Amino acid sequence: MPGPLDFAFVALFSVVLLLFEYFVFWPRFRAALESAVPGARRDGYRRIMIAQWAIAAIALAIWAAMHRPWSDLRLVAPHGWGLIGGIGVVAGLVLAMSAQVWSLSRVRREKRAAFRSKLGSVAFLLPHTREEFRWFAALSITAGICEELLYRGYVIWTFTPSLGLVGAAVASVVLFGAGHAYQGPSHGIRATAAGAVMTAIVVLTGSLIPAMALHALMDLGGGVVGYQLLNDSVPADASSTPAA
Repeated sequence: MPGPLDFAFVALFSVVLLLFEYFVFWPRFRAALESAVPGARRDGYRRIMIAQWAIAAIALAIWAAMHRPWSDLRLVAPHGWGLIGGIGVVAGLVLAMSAQVWSLSRVRREKRAAFRSKLGSVAFLLPHTREEFRWFAALSITAGICEELLYRGYVIWTFTPSLGLVGAAVASVVLFGAGHAYQGPSHGIRATAAGAVMTAIVVLTGSLIPAMALHALMDLGGGVVGYQLLNDSVPADASSTPAA
């Protein structure tokens, strides 16, 4: 059963940290980019990664100290139909991403400006250079693992006894969406919808692992698309990934 420490920890990363990021980190991040500070985007990626791994480490330390089974956190491999379904969803996303990237690689450089406008309020966050893309790839993996562990794992487990599984799942989606409010209304709604999909996958498969993989791939896909559109050094006939 969750105790005061668990509720305090959830409040720490889903409310306190959210407010700090929204009012302090992201404004400073944007200001550094607007001022053309060298390495600003790369350094921002690093700071996010450090923060997420630190919070995830605290979550795992609390769990281990309480001698709780990892299966309660859904930090186990899926099996049976959950395994098959998880592999199918991830494979489908890989195919969709590959098709999108291939399509963008055929767009002439002079026509990319029309597509850039569709990035909207998240363009500042996406990689513009090869170095930034490498760091963004690492950040995508970090977000896939850490955010799923925290929101789909810890949050759902904490609120299930008091709200039931459905209520806890809804709370997870709401908190996850709020954590992405800095992306603006439209992209924040998309992040919330993605969180709902991840939550459904976790509940149906009984495991965080497929959602972690899917989350990381979705973020990475966004980074690839952003890199293709924002970096004019990518040739019109570029191969499928900028890291190649």
